[in-house]
Amino acid sequence: MKVRVGARIAASLAAMLVAGSVTVIPAAASPNGVLISEFRFRGPVGGSDEFVELLNTSSVSVDISGYKLEGCNASNTRSVRTTVPSGVVLEPGNHYLFTNSSSSGGPYSGDVPGDQTYATGFTDTGGVRIVTSGDALIDAAGSSGGSPGPVDCREGGGTTIPATNSDTSLRRVGNETQDSDNNAADFETISPSNPENLSGDTGGGEPAITKIHDIQGDGSSSPLVGQTVTIEGVVVGHDDEDGFNFDRNFAEDRGLFVQEELADYDNDPDTSEGIFVGFVEDVLDYPLGSVVKVEGQVKEKFGLTMIAETINQEPEIVGSTPLPEPVTIDPVLAEAQAEGSKPYYETLEGMRVALAEGTANSGGTNKFGELFLTPGLEQDRVFRTDSEPALLATDDDAGAGDPQNPYKDADGSSTTVDADLFDTVTNVVGPLAFSFSHFKIMNQEDVVPVVIDGPTPYPFDEVDEAGPRELRVASFNVENFFGVGEELDRAPVTEEEYTYKRDRIVDAIDRLLERPHVIAVQEVSNLAILEDVADELGHYRAFLEEGNDERGIDVGFLIARGVRVEDVRQVGKDAPGQCSDVDGLLFDRPPLIADVERQGFGFSIFSNHFSSKSAPDSCREAQATFVAQQVQGIEASGDEAIVTGDLNAFEDEGALTILESTTSLDNLWDEAPEEERYSFAFSGKLQTLDHMLITDGLQDAFRDFTYAHFDNDYFDRETPGDGHRVSDHDPPLATFFTTGRDHQEEAQ
Repeated sequence: MKVRVGARIAASLAAMLVAGSVTVIPAAASPNGVLISEFRFRGPVGGSDEFVELLNTSSVSVDISGYKLEGCNASNTRSVRTTVPSGVVLEPGNHYLFTNSSSSGGPYSGDVPGDQTYATGFTDTGGVRIVTSGDALIDAAGSSGGSPGPVDCREGGGTTIPATNSDTSLRRVGNETQDSDNNAADFETISPSNPENLSGDTGGGEPAITKIHDIQGDGSSSPLVGQTVTIEGVVVGHDDEDGFNFDRNFAEDRGLFVQEELADYDNDPDTSEGIFVGFVEDVLDYPLGSVVKVEGQVKEKFGLTMIAETINQEPEIVGSTPLPEPVTIDPVLAEAQAEGSKPYYETLEGMRVALAEGTANSGGTNKFGELFLTPGLEQDRVFRTDSEPALLATDDDAGAGDPQNPYKDADGSSTTVDADLFDTVTNVVGPLAFSFSHFKIMNQEDVVPVVIDGPTPYPFDEVDEAGPRELRVASFNVENFFGVGEELDRAPVTEEEYTYKRDRIVDAIDRLLERPHVIAVQEVSNLAILEDVADELGHYRAFLEEGNDERGIDVGFLIARGVRVEDVRQVGKDAPGQCSDVDGLLFDRPPLIADVERQGFGFSIFSNHFSSKSAPDSCREAQATFVAQQVQGIEASGDEAIVTGDLNAFEDEGALTILESTTSLDNLWDEAPEEERYSFAFSGKLQTLDHMLITDGLQDAFRDFTYAHFDNDYFDRETPGDGHRVSDHDPPLATFFTTGRDHQEEAQ
């Protein structure tokens, strides 16, 4: 009974395994992916009902003909127990089982026949290893006890092996694939034992059916974690999109939501009757309403109770039935639950639920296909510091079409709920999933929610044009603006993709921001594409210097003609620290400074992009200290400064405190209307990462400050040339009077 694993190690070191070429190899990761996946040196009957199980974790077939099973005792005396016959090939994901022929009738010996037997058992303080016919070490596992201990038959310091008769074995963790060369870390104790042979026989005839509510239990985690179970229930939902990051996909996130049939409910309000089954291939081959039987291992994955399907055992359709009526979410119970644990939602995890009506109080549908809602019709933004236990999201993974690269799901999702801030959504139906610390309804294609437009106007039209005696400054993180051929989302950017992104940035600056005079930009890969934006806008100049970021994103400026620009300079590229992709440096994206002037009104402006939120606060604080020192020098010379950009810090965190406490800089965040103080949305809550601070000498010229919410308040219409939702950051925007000074000759 094994769970699906991804491909691991190809048989790339086969040349090392030529017969007679090696006698002993120190403990190391398996050279071909064949591992000791589970073993037992005792058993429930007589103590000699032992087994040693192998698993091919690689993606290719491995010929294990002539492989030897060796044992060590406590004094490290080693001997061969048995040899694999010729012609035995272990396919990817297949097991091979050695059993003790002197067993007096353990569960495996009658129900799970061994592929090869041995007669001499293993001691409690001994160990086992697998070597090739030429004695090249493949894998080893052994006790941490003995004197000197089975050093040739263990990795690391070995592990503790059960010393009493029971149906208990040691199984490799990580779906039997973890191989860190440390037995103590790589193996866990399981009971009952779970051997499997080459034919896939796990013994016992028809498996017992475990009820889903028994797996879920009455708490936040399953009481059956680590156990292999078989369930039978109704398919109430699909998730046909792999999980993914910058490096790889996670097939475990693709699967089925299965719910107990009504007659099998336990009627306990504290236990859920639904569960997610991951690793399922061809998800859409199991229509909603199918009754399926499926086997797998119970897991807790970042708070989600789930079953990881057994390898090579796809769900079996055993019937069909009408879908169960969804459980309507009770807004009162949802609001009354504790925000951290959300026990009410926990009792519905995996079940088909319905949200009768909800309001998009956390902005529009985000780039992940999530729309965060609070039950009911109240229009009240949800901020980072708010307690909102009823908050949940709709999610569109059920209509993804199983893309091989979810980043490049060109067709979008058929289950996306598109809505803007304060829109109302009714009749949201689907299984209740959990990921990234929040519950979400996995919207299915059988029920289409209704979106009722709210008061948020489209298009965005909240920015007025600057007056003739005014200067406007903006900061804009344009999010991953890369040139043609540069890698983005695990694929090179095409000409079409580049043009689409560029034109939307241009529209955002031109139409939605009303062409600020000075724009500090972040997340642009090179000067050429920023110059392209300037050319498309007309009457702008672009400035950018390459930094240290391993992805190649930099900070820069777009500055309108008519603004005098002098001494554009990068600072801090070689500043020492431990916060950069380059070892020993402070900045990935060093600040860029420009001295600007319009109509006699001038200052030095900093474009910044501090370390991401995944870095420690100390990095952003060190970067803020460096910038503050630069500002101190500017102020000492009698000049003024604006510090702006994506600081990746909240208004009440150390980086902002340092900037304000060590200079005359004042954060304009609290000058924005109270309900408008946000530039980013994360996990359903609005927060501020983008800031603009000004020195004292600019206060008399200050007119107003706001955030232009054309990104976070809207869903992406995916309209060519439309600047809404071009980024995941809302630009901060400040306007200054040039105080009627004599008009200066426009800079050329």
